Amino acid sequence: MNVANFPRTSDPTMVPTIAMPSAGARPGVRTDAAGRLDRPRLPPPSMVPTQEGPQGLRFDFNDGCRVMLPDNGPAWRVRLSDLETANVLFDIDLRSGHVNSSKRYFIPFRLEVWSEDELLLRHDYDASGRDVLIQFPVGTIGDVIGWMSYAVKFKALHQCRLTCAMGEALIPLFRSAYPDITFVTHEMIQAERYYATYSVGLFFDDADLVYHPCDFRKVGLHRVAAHILGVDPTERPPRVALSEDSRPIAEPYVCIAVQATTQCKHWNNPDGWDSIVAFLRTAGYRVICIDQKAESSRGAYRTRIPEEAEDQTGDRPLTERARWLRHAACFIGLSSGLSWLAWAVGTPVVLISGFTDPSNEFATPYRIINRHACNSCWNDARHRFDHEDALWCPRWKGTPRQFECTRLIKAEHVEAILRSIPGFGQGLSQQTRPQASAAQQAAPARPDDPAFAAGSQAASAGGDEPIALAALLARPRGDVVRGGLAIGVTVAAGRLLDQAAAQIAEGDRSATAGDLISAMQNYRQSIDIVRHLTQAEPDNGGFQRNLSVALNRIGAVLFVQRNLPGAYAAYSAGLAIIQKLTAAHRGHLGFQRDLAWCHALLADVLAAQGRHAEAFEHRRSNAALVTQLANTAPDDSSLQQSLATSYQSLGDAFVPLGNIDGALTVYRVSLGLTKRGLDSNGQDPAWNQLYNTLLQKIRTALLAQRKTPTPS
Repeated sequence: MNVANFPRTSDPTMVPTIAMPSAGARPGVRTDAAGRLDRPRLPPPSMVPTQEGPQGLRFDFNDGCRVMLPDNGPAWRVRLSDLETANVLFDIDLRSGHVNSSKRYFIPFRLEVWSEDELLLRHDYDASGRDVLIQFPVGTIGDVIGWMSYAVKFKALHQCRLTCAMGEALIPLFRSAYPDITFVTHEMIQAERYYATYSVGLFFDDADLVYHPCDFRKVGLHRVAAHILGVDPTERPPRVALSEDSRPIAEPYVCIAVQATTQCKHWNNPDGWDSIVAFLRTAGYRVICIDQKAESSRGAYRTRIPEEAEDQTGDRPLTERARWLRHAACFIGLSSGLSWLAWAVGTPVVLISGFTDPSNEFATPYRIINRHACNSCWNDARHRFDHEDALWCPRWKGTPRQFECTRLIKAEHVEAILRSIPGFGQGLSQQTRPQASAAQQAAPARPDDPAFAAGSQAASAGGDEPIALAALLARPRGDVVRGGLAIGVTVAAGRLLDQAAAQIAEGDRSATAGDLISAMQNYRQSIDIVRHLTQAEPDNGGFQRNLSVALNRIGAVLFVQRNLPGAYAAYSAGLAIIQKLTAAHRGHLGFQRDLAWCHALLADVLAAQGRHAEAFEHRRSNAALVTQLANTAPDDSSLQQSLATSYQSLGDAFVPLGNIDGALTVYRVSLGLTKRGLDSNGQDPAWNQLYNTLLQKIRTALLAQRKTPTPS
């Protein structure tokens, strides 16, 4: 706890002084190798706390909990407590001055102030409906992309009015994607507005854990934001909105980026990039380099665009690079900003890095590191990264082993990882990263966009149609009572609901007949009707549920057409609606079933996109919800069958993550449920099919487990 005593107000030269921790730990302050301090990169809070209390007290939570105590004569007593842990953090008596908590990350503070024996103020941290600032450093791209979703979680948790301050180049990526968040540059910050401010960054020298509760090197670069902001650390890519989202070129292509800010981030194998570009071209892909610079030199090290790659380098907006990435078959890059951008837009990322541990970045099944070489120095707290040293190599600099962490990563290793991407070399861009139709290329894929209604000109041929469409068509069409007599709404509104249900039914008939264009038109018309109703009555759960039903059907059609970004957008919108309904009506079993279903749908499309870690999280949410539902109705055979199927799908989600043990564990749980179902239902064919499928999957997993070498 920091305390600064003020001079008496009778002193005409009184200037309040704010006590700060040591400069080396200040947010955004960097030190060079000699320990000299650079200027702060993050703006300080207002000099005077922004919230007014009784008798001239002022307080806020800008850069910790702050209290300003005027000299009114009697002594003050100030106590700070942590509401979560029930610990008293600080308790002091003083005449006047400024009290600032020693911890500057999020803590649910209770502030109590007495004058003599009278309790004047008891304030528990509550940001709901208040202005909160989360500020990020300028000059970094990947860090902010990795941190953004945790700021979104903070807003959702605290229901605050959130402002995010960041570099100007990043704002266009997020502004349209998050219209309920204000995005500003550091120069635009109005510090006196905010109830609370949190600085998210990498604090290399914060040994006292002032600005973060745990060292980022231990928890991962992006997850440190979760710990600073006090939210769930589960990673989630942020949404990115592009004003121009058309496919840049018609042919299948792969994006690469070979440059980074320091040499340790590069793939230092001298033949690596040329070998991989030649391999990709042989596999039928154009190779597009989207670095900012085509060439860089650091001492004896020179990196330039591979000879056979196509040059799309230059000072271009991040939104343009995101457009190239969104339609690429995959992206091959380094531990740098463009890899994080590719992750955010949903493109499979082959990430080559040796100086960082894989836990440092987002989860990708295509992460490449050579554990036989020196590695992971960035995540070793014994080594302090030097921003000023472009040839930083803390263990082997100046020796033949310098940068061996990536120099010893072979092109054959990268080729093997590329082959493991589903569909690689067989029209990947059309199968798992679909080529949009002309109508879809005209605008971003959003649920309220005409591109949703356009679709492609024909359904996918062959027998690979997702089960999701047929299953969806068998589900209820929403809470609609025929005859315009829906309970709780006017006759006119009830008739509109009838019309919306009729449009969905007609769309279902068209979809069953294989006429997906007509199906999309009917579903779109249903959405227009229900959206009109929800605008008039935004709190009507029945209207909202019908909107979710139509969105999910649109998503299923887009899935069949292999428009995976469009399907993801539709399913995500449907999930968001049901999540709100479930939160508002916690005992509504129908909404809970819908929520479980929405998680399963999103898992389908995420798995098809190669985003297996995210797909797994949705499978896990689905299994948890179905378990709750099945426990409420242990005699409901259909629910028990859904539970067994849900666990089977969860086991499937473990496999692409390389967790065969986890898959086997969950498959066996599903098998136990299936055996119980067979005993109770007289060898029902559906239960039999599930049983046989599980046995085959368990055999396959056991074989894979035996082939996996035992760690020495």
